[in-house]
Amino acid sequence: MLLKRGYTDFVFDVSDVLITWPTALTSPIDRKVLRSYLVSRTWFEYEEGRISKEECHQRLAKQFSHDPASISSGWAHVANALQPHQEMVALIKELRETMGGKARVFGTFNVSQPDYELFRSRADVDWSIFDAVFTSHELNIRLPKIGFIKRILANEEWKINPHDTVFVGHSSDDVVTARTFGMHGVLLSDFQEARRQLRNIVGDPVKRGWMYLWANAGNLPCDADKPGVSIMENFGQLLILEATGDRSLVQLTEPPRYWNYFQGKGILTYEKFPDDLDTTSLGLVTLKPPKEHCESIMDEMLTCLSEDGLPYTYFDREMLRLDPVVAVNVLHLFYTHCRGHQLPGALEYVRNFLTNRAYIDGTRYYFRECVLYFIARLLETSDDKHLHDTLEDLLRERVQELIGAPGDAIALAFRVVTCATLGVRNEIDMRNLLPMQCEDGGWEVGYIYRYGISGMKIGSRGYTTAMAIKAIENLDKLRAKQGA
Repeated sequence: MLLKRGYTDFVFDVSDVLITWPTALTSPIDRKVLRSYLVSRTWFEYEEGRISKEECHQRLAKQFSHDPASISSGWAHVANALQPHQEMVALIKELRETMGGKARVFGTFNVSQPDYELFRSRADVDWSIFDAVFTSHELNIRLPKIGFIKRILANEEWKINPHDTVFVGHSSDDVVTARTFGMHGVLLSDFQEARRQLRNIVGDPVKRGWMYLWANAGNLPCDADKPGVSIMENFGQLLILEATGDRSLVQLTEPPRYWNYFQGKGILTYEKFPDDLDTTSLGLVTLKPPKEHCESIMDEMLTCLSEDGLPYTYFDREMLRLDPVVAVNVLHLFYTHCRGHQLPGALEYVRNFLTNRAYIDGTRYYFRECVLYFIARLLETSDDKHLHDTLEDLLRERVQELIGAPGDAIALAFRVVTCATLGVRNEIDMRNLLPMQCEDGGWEVGYIYRYGISGMKIGSRGYTTAMAIKAIENLDKLRAKQGA
């Protein structure tokens, strides 16, 4: 479901949304028979104000061979037993409060005039939550007929703009009709899910994202796609720190020289895991230790190159692993210190890697969008003309090819940030990213990298949330720069 920001009007279907059927409803009319009444043409005409209550009951009695009096008394029993959905009423009040009084709330109701008068007279139903209620008997038409929506949009008093409106309904037919006119539809098949969607619509996603991060400060580990595996490792913590600039969010102990992916023993791999150039590059760029320290480590990295001039992943000379993203991140460190020219083979390799779309299925360690994001991150660190001439236009072309492609939250955030870095407004992926925000303000785990041998995926709610915030903020800045 695509989502934008800035909705001002909310339309809630009263039937089954605010007035609901109790689970244990007892009725003098068999429930299957009652349902047959309620979906009959006769009942529809009654709700559209075309026939009277008496005529409705007479026609139903004839159609179903029942007694009119029993139909009347049975329906009266049911109507009085219907209950207000107190959680939904509270949610609507919360939405109004969140929007600071700027929201308008309307109701739609397929209901006959006698039944509407009955529901309006009930003290347990809070009608004050609505600015207005549009009923089928007043409009002489029921939802999901398109004429119902046409008539409320034509109302001169309220002047509802469908593109600024959210429609919440229990019936998929009604929601589809509303969407046909440009409204944002929320199908109430599950209250918790609908509440999440509505909170995403009215809340500030950046503020809510930060609230999630602060609430979990110091406890933002990485999680694997293997149940029960959680890893507090250095690389993910450094990524969160780089994205947020907030040291209080992470658990990090700066090593005397090299960085290791793990904090302590390796998990589901070698216990004595070797230090690596990838994490070391990220650590040096993020924490910015003294220049002499960085220069010394870069000098050593230059002795850890393949015959083609590509940096190996590990300082351990017995583990000669290569990954294009490791090359990108080592280049990032070198260009940060104006030494990028010392790795010409790595830059040429990255250019060829992009040119031929070798990243399309990811690399040994990294997933596709993460690859492109790290290249954009490299470009951001330096204004070196040769670097930008080599990669910038090519990266812009490649990331635009992926706009709108399926992806989890971190993939969408990476694409939006990468596009914004290159001056491209990626509204499509942003509209898909916003609805993914959870009730607690965070985004679900998005997978960033994987173990080289087992392929176990590693991701982080903390980093996904941090990157979603960064995506929203960077796109907002680009909109302001280019003119919204």
